[in-house]
Formats: sequence, structure tokens, C-alpha cells
Amino acid sequence: MTFLASSAQRALRSCFGCSEVGKITLDEWLQGTDALRISSLPILATALRELDDLVIQKKEPIRRPLPSAASVTRRAGTSTTKTHELYNRSRYWDYAQNADRAFGELYQFCFTLSKPPQSRNMDMETATALWSVLLSTRYPIINDITTFLNENPSYRGANKDIWNMVYEFCRTTHPNLDNYEDDAAWPTLLDDFVSWKRGKSLDGAGS
Repeated sequence: MTFLASSAQRALRSCFGCSEVGKITLDEWLQGTDALRISSLPILATALRELDDLVIQKKEPIRRPLPSAASVTRRAGTSTTKTHELYNRSRYWDYAQNADRAFGELYQFCFTLSKPPQSRNMDMETATALWSVLLSTRYPIINDITTFLNENPSYRGANKDIWNMVYEFCRTTHPNLDNYEDDAAWPTLLDDFVSWKRGKSLDGAGS
């Protein structure tokens, strides 16, 4: 089963523990849908949207449903409550406790899943596509980085260090670069990007 590379689908593949980029095997599908108790395509669509909103779009978690009176059971003088949920949201509630950590785990998963199995690098075309999908909502500066990379094809691949440093750069650097430290230990790719972006800003100011 082949899926498009949307952020929500990548979040789902992470939940399913997929081993191949762009695909979910039958066993992964059956085990994943069984664990999440996905019983229909509309419920799957709901799970995708909720995962995307929480982990990728960084929206507030949904509210837990309140238990209904009919769901209260009594055993040996004690009572327990059960809530009816559309699907098994236990993984969702785990992610909701620390959505930033969940996003970091998804980000690392995407690198491992998307690079060739025997290679240490991911080709730059794949990397820029993933950065656009994963980071553009949280960190708009990634759009400038991908534009720079598309204009400079000499950068042909991203190893794990580049993958991690681009995320850290987007997470910590202001879009206008006013907190960028020239003597920091960023990789050459990001130093070159900063020079390019500053040059663009000067060109714009002079026109």
C-alpha cells in the first residue's frame, strides 16, 4: 500500500513502525490498525488529522472525552469509569504529554526511513522535500533554506549531522537572523545559507 508523503501520513507510518519509505506493508497495516483499533477509513482520517494537528502543526491537544453514566461499572464495592473513544488514542495521549519530544522522534524516524539502507546520506532532493513537509509550519525559515538549496545544486546530500543541525538551526535561529552567531559551530551549508540570505536582504534594501 503506497502513501503520499504528507506530514500526517509520516506520523502514521511512525506509529505503525514502517520499515520502507512511502509504503505500509500488509503486516504493518494489520498490526497498526489493530493496535489503534481503526475500523473504517473515516476513523483513519480522523486519526491522521489529530496526529498531524498535534505533532506537526503544534496545535493544542484535543480534550479527553468525558465518561458517560452508562460506562460506570462497579466491582466489589469499587467503581471504574470507561470512556468511549473513536479509536485507541493511547499513543496520542502519550504524544500529547510532550508534543515537542514526539516531533523530535518523528523527525529522526523520517531520516532513518528515507535514506537508502546502506547509505549514511540522504539525497538533497529528498531532504528538502522532507524539510518542507515537516518543518515549514513550525519554522518558516526552512522555506528560505530550501530555496537556497534549490538555487545551489552543489549540495547533493544530507548526512545525519546535517539533518540534525538544520532542525536545530530552525528551532533556535530567528527568521531575521538577528541572533545568529557567526562563530558558532554550524555546518558550512548553513553558514553559506546565512551569507546568501543576508545578501538577499541587502539587495532588497538597495532596490
